[in-house]
Amino acid sequence: MNLVEDMTRPPAAIAISQPELPAELSDLALFLDVDGTLIDIAPSPDLVVIPPKLIPLLERLSLKLGGALALVTGREIGVVDTMFAPLKLPVAGVHGAELRFADGTLKGTPIHPELARITEELKTFAAENEGLLVEPKGRAVAIHYRLNPALGEDVEAFVREVVDRGTDGLEIQPGKMVVEVRPAKIDKGRAIGVFLETEPYVGRTPLVIGDDWTDEPGFRTANARGGRSIRVGRDKRPTEANESLPDPEAVRRWLAAMLGEI
Repeated sequence: MNLVEDMTRPPAAIAISQPELPAELSDLALFLDVDGTLIDIAPSPDLVVIPPKLIPLLERLSLKLGGALALVTGREIGVVDTMFAPLKLPVAGVHGAELRFADGTLKGTPIHPELARITEELKTFAAENEGLLVEPKGRAVAIHYRLNPALGEDVEAFVREVVDRGTDGLEIQPGKMVVEVRPAKIDKGRAIGVFLETEPYVGRTPLVIGDDWTDEPGFRTANARGGRSIRVGRDKRPTEANESLPDPEAVRRWLAAMLGEI
């Protein structure tokens, strides 16, 4: 078991600036987180609302970018497809444990044999503690405590205990009011790196937008490749992103402005 909290939380804050619009889209590769970035976070994952203009906006952006747009999210690819139907974009799902490339090819890490046991133990723990929600994700599992934030430390401690029982090949990933158990050596930065080695992303400059600790590896990948990283949110937590937008509504406006629609 490996706790990836320290790996994804940068040691110090860096300067944040309001992002300028890209001067040229033809050499850009756009990677977008979903919850907290394109859409507002809801009390539970199944209660999110997709703004009616978002799906056609993403479709127009993808066409303008020659298909070099991907969603990079903690959700499963199948869930993303349902949320954004009828649009089907390239997706890094479950933080990169699932990949769907621009040509429709699918790639996924094996499901860990201990994940079913861990999921059942988390469900039992959630049933005994009000305000907890377990979200199975196929290759990962998350436990949310947004409805009872006071339980955050207890949730993290319990997840560590459950995963520590001789379990190798899994990592614990804390996030915003959530703790997730996912395959080891999987993160959004690695997923974006894989996309950048495939068409139509090859040779393009990455622009990554996200809001959570899980997006920090993506910011690092973008920065290392001479790209741009935009953190969404008003909090002052440390980040490796070098630009910021205040909320998902501002993200949607900024993306529309990229197309000259604002």
